[in-house]
Amino acid sequence: MKKTILRLLSMLLLVLLHMSTYSQADTVIVPTTVNGEALGAINNFILGDTTATGERNNPERFYKLERNKIYFLNGEFHSDFFLRLIADEADADNKPPIVASTTGADGKPQLIQFKVLGDAYIKNIMFQMTPPGGNGESNASFFLAKEGGNYYFDNVKWEWGLWMQVVAVKPVNKIVVRNCYFRNPQHKTNIYNGRGVGFNLENPADTVIMVNNTFFNMNSFAFVADQGSIPPKYFLFDHNTIVNEMKWPIHSYWLTEAHVTNNLFYNCHSFGENSEDKVGQDPDKLIYGIINISGIPSEILTSHKLKENERVYELKNNAYFYSQEIYDYWDSYKDKGVKQETWMNTRTTAMFANDTDYPNLIEEKTYYMNPGLKEAGTGTVEMVKWMKRKRDWQNNRYWGWDPDGDKFAVQWPFPEDLTYTNDTLLRGAQGGFPVGDLNWYPDKKAEWSVWEPSGINEIPFLKNKNITIDNVYPNPFEDKVSINFSIKNSSLIQVDIIDVNGNKVAELFNGTKKAGHHITTWNISGSNSNVNPTGLYFYRIKSNGTVLTGKIQHVK
Repeated sequence: MKKTILRLLSMLLLVLLHMSTYSQADTVIVPTTVNGEALGAINNFILGDTTATGERNNPERFYKLERNKIYFLNGEFHSDFFLRLIADEADADNKPPIVASTTGADGKPQLIQFKVLGDAYIKNIMFQMTPPGGNGESNASFFLAKEGGNYYFDNVKWEWGLWMQVVAVKPVNKIVVRNCYFRNPQHKTNIYNGRGVGFNLENPADTVIMVNNTFFNMNSFAFVADQGSIPPKYFLFDHNTIVNEMKWPIHSYWLTEAHVTNNLFYNCHSFGENSEDKVGQDPDKLIYGIINISGIPSEILTSHKLKENERVYELKNNAYFYSQEIYDYWDSYKDKGVKQETWMNTRTTAMFANDTDYPNLIEEKTYYMNPGLKEAGTGTVEMVKWMKRKRDWQNNRYWGWDPDGDKFAVQWPFPEDLTYTNDTLLRGAQGGFPVGDLNWYPDKKAEWSVWEPSGINEIPFLKNKNITIDNVYPNPFEDKVSINFSIKNSSLIQVDIIDVNGNKVAELFNGTKKAGHHITTWNISGSNSNVNPTGLYFYRIKSNGTVLTGKIQHVK
């Protein structure tokens, strides 16, 4: 328990580090017009930020958008540099800045918003994929197109979207999607489009991390790396909420290491399946289910340097539920062979039960119960109407929840409230936290970071470049511990010791340090300490608005 509390504070302090770092970095405000023209101002300003010879004026620059403003794209935004696009966090009175698709001379929406040929860090921004007028949608928001690239999306929101919001079109290193909101991604007629994050063709990632996201009213997959793709080596899908989805949430049955934990699946894979639907879906033409795996092809095992019996799939503390509207819909199409969905099909269930051949396939605490969502709008009813029209071969239309009837205008705050009342699920995740996206429970989320796996919040370019931790020794320690660090430039430095509750228990130094190597020692019996006999602590070094932290353990 102490270790988990320690990781909580570590993650919280690291988040503060990220916030303070870019606030101190070279940050410029992006205008909504350039030379009096709003169309393409964001393209022209950022892409035009170069020297006379074409180099970036500052390759490490952050581009900050302003809340309550709309930035109109003018065709695809192609960045061949590290794109750092940020904003202040929205609140109840201030909308996030909106980056909006536009139409071309032919009246058709641009297909892609951003093609990112470098790395990217995107934070606190909303991407509207329907152009003004509300007719049509862009196919994709972000094409990730740097081989070996790293991509971070934090508190990003997407409205509508024809195909997929984030898609890798080159083999990339890492994709991190956290605290994001995918709202109404859907295709008017194609049930397999309207997706969240995925891969196009054989372009894998080393790591994909999706944590604390909401997917609301979508046609298809929250994550996809299907039979035409190569799955990532490591996949974490944790504390996500998915409400109203016609196809299954995770379409990747060859994952070699997957951790699918603490998620809420509400009305997911609601379309059901008949014999025709099964073609091209499950490799054995079985009912797909919400969770689906099959044997991994030898070429993928070879690529990942793995044996079949070494694959890992951790399935813990997830909840799913179908509302009565979905059961009624399935029942009305029994004569067409439509069968209701299951948690797993028979093959997947047998693989998880086979501890001899698959010792690392683990399922624990799967809940089937109604969460009692507070306000999910009319999405379920509209989704059922769409599915019936699809089954009956009738013309179809967009079905998401848009109470004001204006696809382009963004209602803020969003009208839905996906908090829920089920007491079991409110304590059903690992650690006793609510199942699903914890952004719906800010107080609980503040406590939760303990469960966020090490490394999720690590964003290398946001690290403090002035201070380097050389060594902390001994650790664990009995009487005293020395913190060795180096400074590139003379700076004001404050070194504190923090307990697991976030309280400062010792101040080791507060003043100016010259460039060079320094050692600060914490003597636990000293007069400047107020600590328990043993326990877990952090050292914290503040310098010029940034923070470095690390853990230390006192033992007897």
